[in-house]
Amino acid sequence: MTHAAGRESLRTRAFHLLTREDAGVGGEALRAGLVALIVVSVATGILRTVPGIAPQHAAAIDATLLLTTTAFALEYLLRIWVAPGDLVGAGAGKARLRYVFSLPGLVDFLAAIPFTLAPRYGLHIDWLDMVPIFKLLRYSSAFQFLVEAIYSQWRVLASAAILMLALLVFQSSVVYYFERDVQPDKFGSIPAAMWWGIITLTTVGYGDVTPVTMWGRIAGGFTAVLGIFVFAVPIGIIASAFVEAVRRREFVVTWNLVANVPLFSNLDASRIAAIAALLRTRQVERGERLVRKGDDADSMYFIVSGEVEVDVETGAKPHRLGAGEFFGEVALIASRTRTATVTAATGCKLLVLHKRDLHGFMEAHPDFADLIRETARRRIAEIDAPRLAR
Repeated sequence: MTHAAGRESLRTRAFHLLTREDAGVGGEALRAGLVALIVVSVATGILRTVPGIAPQHAAAIDATLLLTTTAFALEYLLRIWVAPGDLVGAGAGKARLRYVFSLPGLVDFLAAIPFTLAPRYGLHIDWLDMVPIFKLLRYSSAFQFLVEAIYSQWRVLASAAILMLALLVFQSSVVYYFERDVQPDKFGSIPAAMWWGIITLTTVGYGDVTPVTMWGRIAGGFTAVLGIFVFAVPIGIIASAFVEAVRRREFVVTWNLVANVPLFSNLDASRIAAIAALLRTRQVERGERLVRKGDDADSMYFIVSGEVEVDVETGAKPHRLGAGEFFGEVALIASRTRTATVTAATGCKLLVLHKRDLHGFMEAHPDFADLIRETARRRIAEIDAPRLAR
């Protein structure tokens, strides 16, 4: 291997570690460390504003913030280096620029600036010490789902926003004409009245600005009621799109799990999706026994997260299966007993495919059943070949 190839291999490895593509211990440890740094940085920035703490521990607080900022600067440089992934040449440069000017890249850049030193130079921007909290969003699946939901429905949300803006301007104008003479300090102009309009439409109702005339109060009540309906529209749209994004991601994960099973590897995408729809979710605790050697086999398991320990009880050391792996597929196609005892080594999320569910589906779709049986015969032959050879 050449030196250049070694560098590329190292960069690719670092890319996988930083971008959550590495599910191993090293990747998890690195990401846990980065999250811990973010928490320490933000917590220290918060403590810096507490009068009873800041004066007595100013040096320690500044040192901690400078230390975390330095770590963020090193992370930022590392992310620029690994941004191309496996790309080389001009593609690598474009990938780096894309990261630098992306929202996560800008957040990483700001987090790498030591704003804690700003007051020493007469700048009052040390409040930007709170920027690292946005780095946590990179590690939040919920935030990614939310972004995906908003992006998928942005046209509808834009229409809803235009409707809300039109209602805000109209209602604020109406109340302005009713209240301008009796409350010129609060409703002296339409822009001033729009503060009341925003608070009323959102049903927050601070009470600092309220109509006092009869017609003004009628308009205010009407605005409050309209606000409930108007805000229900985008909230409902986002909620539906969010749920759909979660389901879509879960479907992709489930589909990939099923497609990797040799028993189903020859099926087309639609039939794999049909099998994925039969799966049932099961959460298990550490130490829970999933199957016992010698029991009748009636289901197979897909590991979504966590690890299980497989003990064939022959004196050999038990081995482990992790996320993305499966066991018990022979149970679906042959009347056999379990050949090993399987126990949850950690808390696990599993997807279970019961034999009766698959067979019921096969009875309803004979052409599907024939393909499964043919694949099953080949799979059993592959499993039995080593044993017969002995």
